[in-house]
Amino acid sequence: MSITNLCRLGGSVMRSVPRRLLDQLNLHAGSQVDHGRLIVEPAKLLYSLEGLLAQCDTTADMSAGEREWLNADPIGRELL
Repeated sequence: MSITNLCRLGGSVMRSVPRRLLDQLNLHAGSQVDHGRLIVEPAKLLYSLEGLLAQCDTTADMSAGEREWLNADPIGRELL
């Protein structure tokens, strides 16, 4: 998998293709790609537990549903 960046060129935003990928696909500037296509997808965000917990409001009140879930009896082999 190759990662490329979008860059501004005049009023357009362009995608650069690394030389190594061009060589592997036997492509060059001006090549037309039809059925063998280059697919661009946004990068998936990677979350860490620490980062997610840092966003939590620890002073917020619990809803009735959250309180009910917290006080419910164990169903399986949960460690209490």
